[in-house]
Amino acid sequence: GPGARQATAIICPETSEGKSFNLSLFTVTGSNTGCQGCKKDNKLETNVVYDSVHFLIDDTNSKWDVTISYDGEEMCSHIWKFDDSGVYTIAVKQTEDKVAAAANSKKIIYQCYMTNTVEPSDYWRPIWLFFVLLVALLVLIMILMIIKKRYPMLKEEILKKLGRWNPEDEKEKEKKAARLQSLDTFRGLAITIMIFVNFGGGKYWFLEHAAWNGLSLADFVFPWFMFMVGCSIVLSVQSQLKRNVAKTVILKKVTVRFLKLFLIGLFLNTGVPGGVELTKLRIPGVLQRIGFTYFVCSVLEILFIPRLTAVENFAGERMTVEDNEYNECGKFLTDDPDIPDKKISNSWKYGQNTEVQPATRRSWLRSLLIHTWPQWIVMIIFTALWACITFLLPVPGCPTGYLGPGGIADGGRDYNCTGGAAGYIDRLLFGSHIYQHPTCKPMYKTTVAHDPEGILGSLTAVVTVYTGVVAGHVVVMLKSSRGSTIGALSVLTAVTLVIGLILSKASLTGGWVPINKNLWSMSFVMVTSCSA
Repeated sequence: GPGARQATAIICPETSEGKSFNLSLFTVTGSNTGCQGCKKDNKLETNVVYDSVHFLIDDTNSKWDVTISYDGEEMCSHIWKFDDSGVYTIAVKQTEDKVAAAANSKKIIYQCYMTNTVEPSDYWRPIWLFFVLLVALLVLIMILMIIKKRYPMLKEEILKKLGRWNPEDEKEKEKKAARLQSLDTFRGLAITIMIFVNFGGGKYWFLEHAAWNGLSLADFVFPWFMFMVGCSIVLSVQSQLKRNVAKTVILKKVTVRFLKLFLIGLFLNTGVPGGVELTKLRIPGVLQRIGFTYFVCSVLEILFIPRLTAVENFAGERMTVEDNEYNECGKFLTDDPDIPDKKISNSWKYGQNTEVQPATRRSWLRSLLIHTWPQWIVMIIFTALWACITFLLPVPGCPTGYLGPGGIADGGRDYNCTGGAAGYIDRLLFGSHIYQHPTCKPMYKTTVAHDPEGILGSLTAVVTVYTGVVAGHVVVMLKSSRGSTIGALSVLTAVTLVIGLILSKASLTGGWVPINKNLWSMSFVMVTSCSA
């Protein structure tokens, strides 16, 4: 049925000159082209049904390299794409070799032609229907927004007629702290995709994680959440510092939240079908990684962002060093029309000011580096540590710097080397307390456990969260100018994209550092952070 991701192929040999075939002597070998480095002599199971030979394709996400042989002799070999739930007829025809015929020597060669017997399921129809409904909903929302803008008193009049108008309630709503709507929207999008992924995703290939190297829509969800964690860290810590909350108090809150996330993640790891043995209880996990990366980046934000002290702005209102610092990049606007726009100088001393200078891309970047350089040094150390361990740590029985899935990849040469140094460290420290069913297991027939949320990948996961921290700083620095914010974020997007493309050599499955969620490779960090 639809979503089965399987297809059926039927071999129908054509005879000539009275020659017949013993159908039981037909063999089919095939390899999924998505299985990187796998051998092409994987024998597929065949069944003789009346006057034809049937075989099953168990993965329609990628093309298949299929070879059909008879009595040990190859008849034909082709790379075909089989679609979901389709039934295909492969006609095997005999032709005469023209070169051999010219030499008066008969030699039969075979050619294979594939046609559709039963059309594959139209699995894109629900997707198109979803987008049509989404566009219709967006149009409706835009119409309502236009009506609200053109008739601002309409809401008040309607509520008064219904007897539900309360001016005090409206004032309370205005007093509520404004939220970063883009972050809330992004969070809602990520949660929506996460729900689809966690509940099977309708068997769509792009809602499933890549088997090893590569990238699908499902692979973006986790790093997106971690990016949002980084943005939230900046907003939260800066808000508390502005209210003069002691750094020790903030640090205590951060530590408690980290421990809660770790313990909840550990508890959720017990929720497996049939229960879990304590000897195999998984220690790493999604919430554990979020908790660890949140703790590290929060501590960096608390330690290296100067404590806020109050000074007065030109309108006589109270402001903070945070506002002063970030307004180096642009105008400090007041509500008093008699007071010209000013900004406080870098000295942060009361009464010293200079004329306004418009924000430039150079100024926001300079300010970002000046105030966060210790954090950048820590990120460089984390990245260098990950690279040194990944590419230089000797792993018994495996090539140094191995990044493959092991199993039948590379001809089975490195069968027990799944994950290279990352997998080796987790198995060494955690033993059997790691994930036992990695995404590479079905395709690559691996037998070695590998945890996608292991120790080594957590180092680069910290960098993912820190990209969110950087974006958070940009939003705070340029909060008075939407255009400047978009421009600065666009620059960061371009930089992370270029780094990701260089590391992966602009390839989904190759490069110096392949894009890989299971290893949380640096190219994966850059590409997913770019999209966030």
